[in-house]
Amino acid sequence: MTAIPRARTGNPAKRWALALAAVAAPLAAQEEQTAGAMRLGLTYEPSYVPGMVVAPVGATAGLGPIAEAIGEILRTDLDYSDRFDIMGLPDSVSLSTPPNYALWNELGAVWLVTSDVAPAAGTRTPILRVGLHDLVYGRLANVQAFSLPSMDAEDFRMAVHRVSDQIVSWATGGRGIAATRIALRRRDGDGSSSLLLIDSDGHNPQRIASGAPNVFSPTFSPDGTRIAYATQDESGTFALFETNLITGTRRAVASGKLVQTPAYAMDGRLAYAEGLGARSRIIFEGGEPLVEGRGSSLNPSFAPDGEWFAYEADPTNETQIYVRRIAGGTPRRISIYVRRERTNAAGPAWSPNGDRIAYSALNNSLWQVFTVNPDGTDRRMLTRRGESEDPSWAPDGRHLVFASRDSQGSVIWILDTITGRARILTAGRLDGLPDWSPPLPPGS
Repeated sequence: MTAIPRARTGNPAKRWALALAAVAAPLAAQEEQTAGAMRLGLTYEPSYVPGMVVAPVGATAGLGPIAEAIGEILRTDLDYSDRFDIMGLPDSVSLSTPPNYALWNELGAVWLVTSDVAPAAGTRTPILRVGLHDLVYGRLANVQAFSLPSMDAEDFRMAVHRVSDQIVSWATGGRGIAATRIALRRRDGDGSSSLLLIDSDGHNPQRIASGAPNVFSPTFSPDGTRIAYATQDESGTFALFETNLITGTRRAVASGKLVQTPAYAMDGRLAYAEGLGARSRIIFEGGEPLVEGRGSSLNPSFAPDGEWFAYEADPTNETQIYVRRIAGGTPRRISIYVRRERTNAAGPAWSPNGDRIAYSALNNSLWQVFTVNPDGTDRRMLTRRGESEDPSWAPDGRHLVFASRDSQGSVIWILDTITGRARILTAGRLDGLPDWSPPLPPGS
């Protein structure tokens, strides 16, 4: 799997020519069904990405290093949002106050980000003042001052990430993904595994004490303040824990021979799979059944409307993806089942926008990532190289994180499902089971 190169130009035709040439990238594939089998044909729908210039951060005396650090984080975050074509600053063009809107617009830019950092009056607290200029209409669209911690503070980068997300919101009206973290399982050389949190740009890895030598299925609460996960001790016993990311406290939820795949409903209730002999069921904490019956049920994922959920089950002795109302009713299968063929599907993830469900399924005996409408229509295959599993959505509902393995090793990828652009989050480690957080509150 090869990341699509980002063209540093305001010319959309040139940019998309480069993207289409990167045939190894995980482009969206539209699926057509023929006689019970899958016939895949690649489709790609380029759309206009507006040019953006991120000017160097101005600074008063002594604040040059923090200004440089802020500028690097802002440019990376805005690039990783995949909402803009981040343009370089030509040597022949100088920044002026006010900006020369007509000149920038002629160069293909739509947005200009300007900023400066200075200490608050009578203090050493850095104050970052950011302006977003609309170069098409020739006006200052938004401006705001942000109080930042010192550059050596643990939450410095996350504070700047929140500024990046505010810029994305100003320009697009949508949610940013910079002020988020991704939880994953990291396997170590001795066969044990641990719970790791990492910023969405790949910085600030942090191990979370799990209380056992193996950890599985981390999942964030809807408000991002808690994380639940399953563990397995030396005797093979499973347990379910929840860690408060604000206070660091941990509580035991359940334990047994099989306690796995926790997930939070939108109202904050915690659901998980519980083993019952040779099968498993899905229950809420406290014992309220959600799914039980013939076969096994695992991996619940809840819709943002609070009424529906997706899960995997094997009533036909082959795991498939189903959706059902939380209140009950008849489940509907949304993955493809072909009798006497290996068409297993697993690990559903409901988009925070509510419009798509991602999951992994076997295709030519290899696991790949798909998305589908909640009613089972418009199925798309997003990956084609190696094996890819365990997709999880970003808060913007357009980016996915997933684990991939091929002859070159294991990689955690982040994929923009709109443009097809992919980037590596971690590589060279046995990382898996990623889960993307919602926008994180201060202090988490």
